[in-house]
Parts: sequence; C-alpha cells; structure tokens
Amino acid sequence: MQTTSYPTPSDALIHLGPGLQDYVTPAELDQLIDGTLAPAVIADRYYDDMGIADDMYRVDTDESESRTDLLEFVRSEIDGAIEQRKNTARDEAMNRELDKLRRHDDRAHAEKLATIENAQSLGATKAAIAHTLGISRVTLDKMLREREDRALFNEAIYTLIRRDMIKSDQVQLFEALGIRDTAGQASVLLAGLSTRTLDDLREGEQELLDRAEKRARELA
Repeated sequence: MQTTSYPTPSDALIHLGPGLQDYVTPAELDQLIDGTLAPAVIADRYYDDMGIADDMYRVDTDESESRTDLLEFVRSEIDGAIEQRKNTARDEAMNRELDKLRRHDDRAHAEKLATIENAQSLGATKAAIAHTLGISRVTLDKMLREREDRALFNEAIYTLIRRDMIKSDQVQLFEALGIRDTAGQASVLLAGLSTRTLDDLREGEQELLDRAEKRARELA
C-alpha cells in the first residue's frame, strides 16, 4: 500500500490527527497549560507514536527537524487550548451577567405588578393605571392576566412536586416555579400532570389542578 508523504509531521497531523486534546489526558492538558509538563515530552511521544522512524508516516524532514516541528505543533495546540478556555470562561461570565439581568428584570416586573395591585386596592382604575404607565388597557389587562396565570401555575406546579418523584421530573418542576414565561410553565405543568400519579391529593388540590390544566391547555 502506498504511503502518502507529508512535508512535515505537523502537516500529517493537520490532515490525519490526532489533535492535542484528543491525544493527551485532561490532566496532562492541564499540566501543559499551567507549565508543569514540558511540551517536549508530548512532542517526543508524538514522534514515537507516529512511527516516523519506521516510515508509518512519510515526512520530508529528518529526525531533528521532525522533533522541532512537532514541538512547535504541540506549543501551537497548547496556545489554542488556552484561547479556547479563555473563550469558554468569557462565555460563562457573559451568561452569568445575562442571568443577573434576567433576574433583575423579573424583580422589576414583579415590583411593577405589586405596585399596580396596591394602586388597584386603593381604588385606582385600570384606565388611570394604564395612563400612568404609558401603556394601553389591552397591555395592562395582559399583564394582569399573566400575573393570575403565574400565580395559578406556581401553586399547581408546587402541588405536583413530591419527594418520591424521579429527580429529573422534580428538578423540571422546581425550575418552572416563579418564571415569567407562563406558556413555558403551562408546558411543564401539562408534562407533570401526564407523568405523576394523582391518587394522594389533599382536599382542594384536584380542583386546583383541574383549573390549572384547563388554563394551561388554552396557552399550550
């Protein structure tokens, strides 16, 4: 069988692999990144494993040039791994900040709804509240209906949660508590109703779940 010849070992690796992260263990990669493992150790391992001396890989460089080339390849792969980790860390940090914004937005929304409720309890009309907020009556009615839906779904979802549930089902229900996405809550509620045995309900819980299921099916 004819063996393809490559100008350098790194050219062969670029075409055929393996890349560094597929070749070393996670612990070795950590050591390469923090400098406690010399890149030359892995470069020599590449040289031996590739079988360059036995013509398993045909390259146009001699042994000294091949080892130097592999060392540069390993160093380049380490740089790439470091950059990848930086990008991952940056993405994780960005997502944490976005999550903070979402939570802040949820708090602000909840505070606005609480203020609306207080204004209503003091006799403010919907027209006056909508005018003060600079929104239409339709938008205000939607906000209030979403508040009612969220309160209903939160209570119903909490009713479905039991300690003996499958852990993944329990987590999904807990994560749906309190979120603003009432359509998302409706989907989780319906899924929970389809998987949970409802033979241990207390007084009033069946009626609650029936109301919640009816509203959830309207939104789903």
